[in-house]
Amino acid sequence: MRFLICFLLAVIRTSGAWCQSDARSATTTIDARTSAVDSPTDALKELRPGDVSITLPANVEALLKDYTDHEHPQNGYRVQIFLGDRKTAEETKRTFLQKNPDIPTYLSWLAPNFRLRVGDLRTRLDAERLLNELKVAYPGSYIVPDEIGMPRVE
Repeated sequence: MRFLICFLLAVIRTSGAWCQSDARSATTTIDARTSAVDSPTDALKELRPGDVSITLPANVEALLKDYTDHEHPQNGYRVQIFLGDRKTAEETKRTFLQKNPDIPTYLSWLAPNFRLRVGDLRTRLDAERLLNELKVAYPGSYIVPDEIGMPRVE
């Protein structure tokens, strides 16, 4: 992610993007445009104080679109609440989702058993909190490091 931000900043600096901002303004509006402006004076005429205009080349926009279309798993933690046969794993998943519909569940197969892991937790501390909540209903549960999907921003 740092690489992408640094890359975008370098492209913006070298492409001669024109911007205007007012230091007294509390809010900033970003207007990303797909077509290049004919001259710098045209770009400045269209902007009001406090607005920022960013003109991106088509290849940078394609790179950003390609980046958002792919999943980017992060290292994180989940709580494993079951390891055993398929039928019991599916029943456990069903009952867990009825009690906790907002916590994601993941059923996977690791020969010869099925494992049920819950949560997409970024830190070990968050995983410990969830484990403490689940220990009463699932006494054999434990924390496992796993690749987690980042939650969608609405």
